[in-house]
Amino acid sequence: MFRRLLPNLLTLGNLAAGSWAIALSYRQAWDLFAGAILVAMLCDWLDGFIARWLKAESPIGKELDSLADLVSFGIAPAFGLYNYLKEPLPTLPYGNEARFWMVMAPFLLPLLAAWRLARFNVEAPSSMRFFEGLPTPAHGAFWAAWLLTHPTGLWIHPLVWIGQVLLVGMLMVSRWPFLSLKSRKNLRGVGGLLLLSLGLLFLPPSFWPLGVLVLYAAISRLFLSW
Repeated sequence: MFRRLLPNLLTLGNLAAGSWAIALSYRQAWDLFAGAILVAMLCDWLDGFIARWLKAESPIGKELDSLADLVSFGIAPAFGLYNYLKEPLPTLPYGNEARFWMVMAPFLLPLLAAWRLARFNVEAPSSMRFFEGLPTPAHGAFWAAWLLTHPTGLWIHPLVWIGQVLLVGMLMVSRWPFLSLKSRKNLRGVGGLLLLSLGLLFLPPSFWPLGVLVLYAAISRLFLSW
């Protein structure tokens, strides 16, 4: 009984961490917010690994996993961005319409995450080495890292803010191939990503999350033909 229950308990741990991240976003405790997203990612990785190891995979576990991922990696980042914007918004020199769309933009992310997860559940993967579209845990990690850098200036210009939300969100529902970081066959690609990411240290920290994402997408496309 416990053997079948353990993976689902880890999935609930993912959900609990994501729910806590939402609460932490209201305190603007971005280090703790990122920590909660990291715990959710760890639970998300462990539940699948242990379910396969114990041969305890189940339909309810699959559905529960998607619900937890939606909260932790779709809804939590949206509330993180919303609460990050609340403080500087009154001081920004933009009109009411621009401010309205800046506030609304993050809440597109849970919708796209839901679509991404539903598609993943009903479509058989074409390859175990690649995901079609940015995985939702990577999406959550991107925004957690972005918030940790406390972006200011150009990063909260309406066009840049909304454009980045749209870009990262649409990557989730795109058909762009992304390397699975769980596959042993992708170790060279993961190593290359880590090595090239070191070059980003010469840039300001606010550029690091987007830089890593661009490198991840580029290396994934390169390794698709190998």
